[in-house]
Amino acid sequence: MRSFSSSTTSRSPAASTEKLSEYAVDHLVIGGGVVGLAVAERLAARGASTLLVDKNPAVGQETSSRNSEVIHAGLYYPVDSLKTKLCIRGNELMYDFCEKYNIEHRQTTKWVVGQNEADLEYLEGLSKKAQELLLPTKRMPGLPTFMLTQEQMLELEPNVQGKAAMVSSRTGIVDVHGLMGVLEARIQDHGGHVILQCEVTEIERIHPNVMTGRDADCDNGDLMVNAATVINSAGLYADRVYGLLRQSPRPLTPLPPFKLHYCKGHYYGYSGSALVSRLIYPVPDRNLAGLGTHLTLDLAGRMRFGPDVLYIGRLDDYSVDPCTVGSAASLETVSEVIGSYLPAVKASSLYADYAGIRPKLAGPGEPFHDFIIHHHGGFVNLAGIESPGLTSSLAIAEYVEGMLY
Repeated sequence: MRSFSSSTTSRSPAASTEKLSEYAVDHLVIGGGVVGLAVAERLAARGASTLLVDKNPAVGQETSSRNSEVIHAGLYYPVDSLKTKLCIRGNELMYDFCEKYNIEHRQTTKWVVGQNEADLEYLEGLSKKAQELLLPTKRMPGLPTFMLTQEQMLELEPNVQGKAAMVSSRTGIVDVHGLMGVLEARIQDHGGHVILQCEVTEIERIHPNVMTGRDADCDNGDLMVNAATVINSAGLYADRVYGLLRQSPRPLTPLPPFKLHYCKGHYYGYSGSALVSRLIYPVPDRNLAGLGTHLTLDLAGRMRFGPDVLYIGRLDDYSVDPCTVGSAASLETVSEVIGSYLPAVKASSLYADYAGIRPKLAGPGEPFHDFIIHHHGGFVNLAGIESPGLTSSLAIAEYVEGMLY
């Protein structure tokens, strides 16, 4: 057994009527973003007693609620990587889940637009790889990708400029808040509990089958949790939770270290009419540090752009400074970047909207890093779950379930 002591407020039935002091569950999930919610829902659905804790007053307050809300197809990453495998599987699971539980979503398709011969060569190779990886499904029997000439592009999207484009047929958008709300409700429907304002601050491994931990500063006092397995899905704080276990007097062996880098990205809204009817992306950086300042649509059809890439030292700085990021000079620079594929965009219609922070394993200029999903003797560690983490969330849950059962 592993045990954690935590201070919490809770929306669980038990916690709403009395001060909680102890839980005994099969699974403790730390972190209430979309991945943690998906993992907890999957484990609770199979009948395992499950508790999810999160340090915030509501679920999904960090990376999960500050992104582009895109359902990715799994195109960019190395073939044998977890990012590719789980994104492809997650894409299928996401559409099915959204349809089953009436979560608003749309299969918009996406264009990746190339501007020169080097881009065209890259896109043709990417399309070929996608056609080998993405097999036809009952839902999506057609080609997963195909190329468009400049003439075909102009006919379909006259405002988009480029030499050629690769179409990703399986890309879409989803109401992330709606998705997280359904996952949270289903955890509780299956008898699981979601406890908020609960931050784990100590973890101790008592013996090969026991850990203990502590949490403080909460309305309902300390909470002790005895759990057979612990899943670290703390997102931006995953390294800190993992570090608590590594510092335990009886740590698991081996526990390899890792370092998270905090990557801030600003998103820009557009006050004018939508100029396109699908998602438009530039060719990404070759090291995949980001997918470029791309154009996405929300479910109301409004355009938004971003994110940019800014490595920062703080993991709680969601500020959008109107004097810098939102200044006329900054918005003019952003419009020039966007104008490489959407020349009709107007700087005067852009505005700095919001910012998100991604937990990246790759630092500035470093090559591709895959998700970390490891099982260490009852402790499942999920780290570096950035894009395509939203798309992969249900597949990550399936993967974790397979590790434990």
